[in-house]
Amino acid sequence: MDRGTVKLGVLFSQTGPMAVTEKAHIEGVLIACDEINRKGGIDGRPLEPVIADPAGEDRRYEELATDLLLRQRVSAIVGCCLSTSRKRVVPVVERYNGVLLYPSVYEGFEYSPNVLYGGAVPNQVIVPLLEYLFTHRGKDIGLIGSDTLYAREINRLVKEFLAESGGKIVGEIYLPFATTRDRFRPSLEHLVARQPHAIISTVVGEDTVSLYEAFSMVQKGGGVPIASLTTTESELSRMSPGARAGHLSALTYFGSLDAPQNPEFVAAYQKRYGQDKMPGVYTEVCYVLVHMFADAVRQAGDSDSDCILPILSGTVFKGPSGDKAIDLDNNHFLLRPMIGQASERGDFEIVWKSPGVVRPDPYLVSYDRSLVA
Repeated sequence: MDRGTVKLGVLFSQTGPMAVTEKAHIEGVLIACDEINRKGGIDGRPLEPVIADPAGEDRRYEELATDLLLRQRVSAIVGCCLSTSRKRVVPVVERYNGVLLYPSVYEGFEYSPNVLYGGAVPNQVIVPLLEYLFTHRGKDIGLIGSDTLYAREINRLVKEFLAESGGKIVGEIYLPFATTRDRFRPSLEHLVARQPHAIISTVVGEDTVSLYEAFSMVQKGGGVPIASLTTTESELSRMSPGARAGHLSALTYFGSLDAPQNPEFVAAYQKRYGQDKMPGVYTEVCYVLVHMFADAVRQAGDSDSDCILPILSGTVFKGPSGDKAIDLDNNHFLLRPMIGQASERGDFEIVWKSPGVVRPDPYLVSYDRSLVA
């Protein structure tokens, strides 16, 4: 290892359909690097983020991951957002014995010893969201998503839970990336006409803004909420106040969270990115993963993957949303689910919070698909 620096690969798109989301990931990486370096780095060595931009192309994620590991000589990469890009990168880190720090919510049903999964899996967000909707809204659900692996797999699970819980799907729609507001409108009109109690959205990235703006024109005056697994403060900041107000998101962090470490994190974020902005879960998870990586290198005295992987698996970090730990059985985070209602200001009021952390069950082996409202 170069004794003058510790390199960390950063693999997120800064252009393309996922830019609004993946830029939020980068924000968390940079805040963590700044904090670590201000405090002397890692045993006196600066932490250097080596940023690569795949521009939203899955093939480029694979190519750039290979370049980071072989030419740039990084041992770990924090990166990927969509499942299609992750599935291109996982074989690369396995082949070259690197580490992927993956920060995004995803559909589960995956394990790699070379990956730390920092995002929520279905039992940590889908189950609490459905239980909340059943109790407070009803069981007639519309589904709308970007045409992605994640959306189709998530909705497959939603349909299983609804079928076993007395619920009903009133419509299921998938649209390609770069769908405009005007193209969203007919699909939303179709769903609203079927009188759902809620519309679950797995629309991602820049298209989220178009979805909410179109919905505000289709359903004037509110009534039916969009309930999202992917909409954060970053996407809300791009919407008009009326388009975002009242909608729900099931996430594991909100910038408005009342937790001991959160005010310092929010202050650092706003100092760097603006007082009118709020961090979301994508920023928070990357911030945590980078700190955990730095702590592992510090303990190991080396950034080699064979040295840091065993340490990472047993690390606990006091993050903005509380203690973050990894389940040793499957390399996924233990997380505390929450549901927030978006305000006109662009932040979330937390309307439900799990009493404690929920262990990850990426294969849903502990759930029989029947939920009691």
